Amino acid sequence: MALFSRKKTAPDAPVNPFVVAGQQVAARLEREAAEAAAAQPPVFEPRKGGRPTVENPRTRRVSMSLTEEEHAAWSAAAQGRGLSAWAREQVAAQLEQDLPPGNGAEVAKLRADLGRVGSNLNQLVRAVNSGHAPTSAELLEAVQATRAELARVRGELP
Repeated sequence: MALFSRKKTAPDAPVNPFVVAGQQVAARLEREAAEAAAAQPPVFEPRKGGRPTVENPRTRRVSMSLTEEEHAAWSAAAQGRGLSAWAREQVAAQLEQDLPPGNGAEVAKLRADLGRVGSNLNQLVRAVNSGHAPTSAELLEAVQATRAELARVRGELP
């Protein structure tokens, strides 16, 4: 255009930052809406009807009879839970302790061993307290025998 043209041009209007920011936000929202519309909605499996299946169903039944006193004691110990579930937990806890089979005979044997060790120790203490102190060689031998016996008993314990 010429310097002195008859056509008048409007000077460039100043840019309003709030309008530009609003346009950018509107463009971003339109872009996100378009992306969301293009995305497929998630497809969910239909719910199964009926009762749920159990992984490990309990199919074996065990029955026992209790006296009134036993039933009252077990019910009190169960603290409002089902008596069958409580009894099952108690039996499972006992089995998890993994006690060796025939532990009654082993416990009796260990008690007898500990009784012999205690008897030897009592004899030594009585002799010392009554003034009949054994010679140091006898005392040392008895203490070593007691240690050996205790080590053997500890080795037999589970």
